[in-house]
Amino acid sequence: MFTDYFFPELGGIQDSIATISRSLGSRGHQVDIYAPRYAGPDYRRIGVPIRERDLGENVRVRRRPSLPFPSSTRQSRAALPSPIAPALLAVRGKPDVIHTHSFFGIGLEALLNGAVLGIPVIGTNHTTIAGFGPHISISVRRASAYVTWFHNRCDHVTAPSQSVFAELGMAKLRLPHQVISNPIDTRLFTPVHPDERAALRAQRGLTVPTITYAGRLGPEKNIEVLLHAMAVLRGHGVDAELIIAGHGSHEPILRMLAAELGIDRQVRFLGTLAQEDLAELLRISDTFAIMSTSETQSMVLLQAMASGIPVVAADSRALPEFVSPANGVLVDPHDPVTLARVLADILASPERRRTMGSAGRETAERYGIDSVTDRWEALYQSALQRNPAE
Repeated sequence: MFTDYFFPELGGIQDSIATISRSLGSRGHQVDIYAPRYAGPDYRRIGVPIRERDLGENVRVRRRPSLPFPSSTRQSRAALPSPIAPALLAVRGKPDVIHTHSFFGIGLEALLNGAVLGIPVIGTNHTTIAGFGPHISISVRRASAYVTWFHNRCDHVTAPSQSVFAELGMAKLRLPHQVISNPIDTRLFTPVHPDERAALRAQRGLTVPTITYAGRLGPEKNIEVLLHAMAVLRGHGVDAELIIAGHGSHEPILRMLAAELGIDRQVRFLGTLAQEDLAELLRISDTFAIMSTSETQSMVLLQAMASGIPVVAADSRALPEFVSPANGVLVDPHDPVTLARVLADILASPERRRTMGSAGRETAERYGIDSVTDRWEALYQSALQRNPAE
């Protein structure tokens, strides 16, 4: 695995790589993850010690010198490609398959290794270029052209949703490509019995209907719309609380907006949560809301579904591929009034929440760790058959 996104930076890509690597390792495969070396402040930002996560005895993490680059997490780093990488990889033990999750930085090294050593390269595109258009220094057209150029030099291309391929342009991808979901831990993210739910809510001080958002606090996540919807709810006399879990560069702006709207007492910022704490928060929430316009899947959306709660999501990019009238509601991501009405309707109907939550759980189970790992094993085997080792 080659990636410019990894722990201690938090996000769906990072979680997906760690989860799949652990699952493959548990099946007896040896997985080496080549990732950037992070600095001490990156670990302190999320309150963890400076050490590797335990992903099992068959998973090794090899850190590379890296340089920071601007992002809303304030943690992002790009690993520096090594010109002698193929020799190093051959000495350490030539792998059967290379899987790159980055199309710059260390992703270029993955292509070099594959070309020099004759190893099949799987490229996964987790990113929507257009969704980050206002936040990158070159035009979306140029950036998309580069991403297409990169993936056309892999042996097979995947993405977590169809929207990624649609945005790049299906005709421009000359190689085999398919959708393979990020994996959802449906054992950790699971519904809770109503009696236990009530006790946990009391322990957490949740006394009013709870709307939760979790994820990066960046401008592309459109969290301001949630705050404006909360103000509309308050104006209509709806007693509810918005809980925001995560960290990012936009947090001061969001706190200021909540104060300006007079809803700072109805909005709670929890900071970054461990996966176990996030799972507990989701299962005791009444609904999950996300108005992001940059999602290529959204693992936390599916984690919320797995936790048995209804979801309200932006009618944008990949989210409509996972949200249906059975498990949630799609909303114009720039319409806080409609969002407020939808949230009020859901909060006012416990039976509807139970029905939608049950359907969401069924949706999430299709993307469980075991089934997604099966698909990766099948793809790696197919790549080896098309490009047998010499």
